[in-house]
Amino acid sequence: MDQTLFANLCKAGKFKEALGLAIQGHEDEKFTPSRFAMDKKTGLPIFYRGNKRVEPDETGVWQLAKSSKDWG
Repeated sequence: MDQTLFANLCKAGKFKEALGLAIQGHEDEKFTPSRFAMDKKTGLPIFYRGNKRVEPDETGVWQLAKSSKDWG
C-alpha cells in the first residue's frame, strides 16, 4: 500500500477509496478490514474487522493483530 496516496485520500475525505487502496487484491480474505481509524500519536492507520484489530502479515495477508499491549 502506498502510504502517501493513502494519507492524501484521507486528507481529501475519500475514506472509502483509502480503505479500498489498503485492501486491494485481498478483498475476499477472512480478516480483510471493514474500517480504519488514524492513530493520533503516529498518524498511521489502525485497521479493524468488526471490532477486532487486524494487520497484514509479511506476505500481505490480513490477520488478527497479535499484540494488544499498545491498545487503549
